[in-house]
Amino acid sequence: MAMGSTGTVNITQKMMTDIMNAVSDYRGKAKSLQERLDSEVNGLIPGNFSGAAADGFKFFYTNNIVPANGEGLDNLLKAIDDIAQSTLDAIPGGSGLDDQLADGNRQ
Repeated sequence: MAMGSTGTVNITQKMMTDIMNAVSDYRGKAKSLQERLDSEVNGLIPGNFSGAAADGFKFFYTNNIVPANGEGLDNLLKAIDDIAQSTLDAIPGGSGLDDQLADGNRQ
C-alpha cells in the first residue's frame, strides 16, 4: 500500500477482518499442532522413555511448553485480535470512509 505525502496509511475494514480471520486460522492450527505434540509426548513417556530423565522432561514439558503453547499463545493472539477489533470499530462509515467528510463534500 502506497503512503501519501503525510505518511498516512489508510486502513480498511477488510484489512482488519483479514487479520482477525488469520488469527482465528492460526489459533486453530496451533491447537491442532499442540494436540499432536501432546499425543507424541504421552506416547513417548513411559512407553520408550522412562526414569528420572523422562520424569524431568515431562515436568519441563508440562510446566513450560504446555503453558507457552496454550495460555501464552492464546494471550498473544487475543491481544492481536483485540487490536484489530478496536481498529475496525474505529473506522468510520461502512466503507472505511469518513461519513462526515462525505456529507460535507455534498454541500
